[in-house]
Amino acid sequence: MKRLNITLLTASLAVFSMSACAGHRHHGHHKAKVVRATPIYETARYPVDEQVCWDEQVWQRHHSSAVPTVAGAVIGGVVGNQVFRGDGRAFATVAGAAIGGVIGHEVAKNNHRRGAYPVTRTRCEVQRHWRTEQHITGWDVAYRYRGRVYHTWLPERPGKHILVNVSVNPAPYFPAR
Repeated sequence: MKRLNITLLTASLAVFSMSACAGHRHHGHHKAKVVRATPIYETARYPVDEQVCWDEQVWQRHHSSAVPTVAGAVIGGVVGNQVFRGDGRAFATVAGAAIGGVIGHEVAKNNHRRGAYPVTRTRCEVQRHWRTEQHITGWDVAYRYRGRVYHTWLPERPGKHILVNVSVNPAPYFPAR
């Protein structure tokens, strides 16, 4: 009797456990072989401002000065004062100073025209260049599982194998007619 109870208990447990599994789906991880992994690129273009400097030769004139005009006026005034005597002496001094000032100014101006000299100046400007960079945004992966090839996108480069989720569901039951 005891043996019969154990046999019935074992048989009923086996039947109940099979019926309990029949309604559940089977999930699991399996390895699939990677057959191809192609990087997917994104191109970015951005501006880069760069200061560019160079040396440039320019002609510099002497700075104008009042010294030649004043010196000419003084010399002209002295000459006018020495040449004329009497009542016209004051007028001659003023006229000599005016004429001497004009002559001194013209002499200085002519010397400046001839007196230009080369000077090296550094000039700078900002130039904009465009740089282009490519970076990988993901991988287009082809993998083989049980004789069939599948495709997926992955954020990182895969190895020789990837893990795939496998889900087995029971097919709907249609009794034979």
